[in-house]
Amino acid sequence: MPEFLPGSFFSGILTVALVALLRLRAGKPRLAAWKLVVIGVVAAYAIPWALRLGAEAWRAVPGLPALPVITFDQILFGSWVLFLVLLATHRRGRPPAVPFWGGLLAAAAFAVLLPPVLYLATGNYSRLSLRTDVNHCTRGMTGQVQPREVANSCDEPIVVGLCLPGEINPVPCAQTAIIEPGQTARFDPADATLSALPTNLDGLTIVACPPPARPSRMGTTIGRGYEGVCLPPA
Repeated sequence: MPEFLPGSFFSGILTVALVALLRLRAGKPRLAAWKLVVIGVVAAYAIPWALRLGAEAWRAVPGLPALPVITFDQILFGSWVLFLVLLATHRRGRPPAVPFWGGLLAAAAFAVLLPPVLYLATGNYSRLSLRTDVNHCTRGMTGQVQPREVANSCDEPIVVGLCLPGEINPVPCAQTAIIEPGQTARFDPADATLSALPTNLDGLTIVACPPPARPSRMGTTIGRGYEGVCLPPA
């Protein structure tokens, strides 16, 4: 059975919140707690997989235009905007101030426009802009304190980057290699070792990305140390 993908937890929570809110706006009775739990679990599993498999199926059909690059974080952020707009405009006993389609428009606008605005304001790519890594496609990369050889175990090319201390978002890793399926690339970590908490906050990072995303690194979500990330194309 396939595993839960990143974002599953938030997908489940958000789906439950939206279902409850939409029933409230429609004047329908609340669902039983066990039904909401079932809905949340199903959504946590199905939504990320549906998005991934749908995108892969689209790209596999010759002649179809390229999909616009929308990250899963953007989808989640837009969904939360949708929820907040619908909640804020709900009026008990009266029609909602904003219809459902109006909430969808607001969510789409925020999801699409916020990442470039944040980049212009800060000079760095926000997490909403990051592409999903493909670290699972590598051999010899994960678990290594000083990774030197990385092989591509997937059927598609990957781009692997080793970022030394001082290289940070929005600058891509200086040591970057596109690795074809079954091929191996070599890196030079010098005397740096892998960034780790709490002993080596400013060590090296290494990450595999789907081209044309660019390997880089940025501070962890807890604000200490660094982690490898995939920047959008320049």
